[in-house]
Amino acid sequence: MSIDKGTLNKLKNAFQKILPLVDDLADALGVLLLISVVMIAWIFCYLFLLKKFSIILSIGVSVISIIPVLILLRFWFALENLKEIPEVAAQIMDVKGDVSKDWHSVKSGKKGALNFFGQAKKLFEIRSILSSAGDIMGQYFSIGPLINPFYLFLGGLSFVGLFFVFATGVILAGLSLI
Repeated sequence: MSIDKGTLNKLKNAFQKILPLVDDLADALGVLLLISVVMIAWIFCYLFLLKKFSIILSIGVSVISIIPVLILLRFWFALENLKEIPEVAAQIMDVKGDVSKDWHSVKSGKKGALNFFGQAKKLFEIRSILSSAGDIMGQYFSIGPLINPFYLFLGGLSFVGLFFVFATGVILAGLSLI
């Protein structure tokens, strides 16, 4: 499968337009997640240290509060991986060329018992190339949360959950000053 230059230029233009947006969103989400972790730590400290609630209750509230952070952290990782798509695409193209070369060399080799070890060696070379391609494809498929509608719905719910975490943290800060 060969990609013509027009399609490659369209892909490059799309990535040039989309990557700054992805970078800004990833940075903003990273800051939001850091602030969320600080707020959750504050809620834990308020419950356990200031109000003397039990450790189990304080940890339970913190664990429930951190679930939206973990879901949005998955989105952050997906955005970070999306920024690397042009490099991954270049690696996939290189691996595809290597695989086709090795496949043709295995296919054109001698068939016989005497050349068995040479063919086995080539098969192991293909396996190593495919395993490296599998790593590359694993990076590509890590952007799944940005595509999956159910995960996007969970992300929206996580933003609502973080709003309640922020509101709770601010209210508890106001109560501790009184």
